[in-house]
Amino acid sequence: MTILAGSAISLQSYLNGRLGKEIGSATVAASINNLVALVATLAIVLATRAVPRGVARLRALGRPPAWHFLGGFGGAAIVLVSAAAAPEVGVALLTVALVCGSTGGSLPVDAAGIGPAGKRPITAYRAAGVLLAIGATVIGAVGSRGDLQVLLLSLALIAGIGMALQSAANGQLARATGEPFMASLVNVTVAFAALGTVALVTLATTSVDALPSNPALYLGGLLGGFVVVVSATVVQTLGVLRLGLATVAGQTAGALVIDLIAPAPGEAVTAATVIGVVLTMAAVAISGRGQRPAAA
Repeated sequence: MTILAGSAISLQSYLNGRLGKEIGSATVAASINNLVALVATLAIVLATRAVPRGVARLRALGRPPAWHFLGGFGGAAIVLVSAAAAPEVGVALLTVALVCGSTGGSLPVDAAGIGPAGKRPITAYRAAGVLLAIGATVIGAVGSRGDLQVLLLSLALIAGIGMALQSAANGQLARATGEPFMASLVNVTVAFAALGTVALVTLATTSVDALPSNPALYLGGLLGGFVVVVSATVVQTLGVLRLGLATVAGQTAGALVIDLIAPAPGEAVTAATVIGVVLTMAAVAISGRGQRPAAA
């Protein structure tokens, strides 16, 4: 399910990129994306009455720490940093920085027990999985164009670490409430508040084109909502590191399929791309070697 969610992220990025080009603003497109996710998640939450059950459980067990409610800021940071860095450093280098941050940051997050799966010590297998995933991403980026801008890449690295903390926060909230959809609603609400503020500033200072009529371009939000629900659920079992590695594996596989079906101008699937996908899958398998089930 996590690999499938990672593939959904690739398709979401493709649709958001198309929407951003149509209206002339990546941040406004991201805000629209989050609005769709918010409406869809709210509809599901209302239909399933997840909020009353989640609130009742929080009242019985006690309110969790405030940071459990702030995972959406991590997602918003990824969108904003990506929108600013991708045109300058290129998607390939941006991806390398994000993967380094998310997988590297997941090791100490799991080791400290910040995630809902409890403490997962840093073992040789887990470290090897991280290094293999980073190496796979670097191999996939071979031959790509981009400028080595230290500040932007550093921000992308920090945003990647934020992805690990976002997974931990959403997973903790899902476990505390017993309702993954409630955790997803909190996540997309916070993200929409952050991205909506940026979008309002964009609309006030620059002009954008009219919204496109193609309904498929607005489906990214539904994919994003699916990703958050899956992540908040499975992180309780997989832990933050293996969740991150499986997500990266799904993203690379999904990107490969998209490049085969609808390649971007000047881009082509190479042997390095395929090798990168295979290695990320191997990283997921290696990171789970020698792992004992988390204590109840």
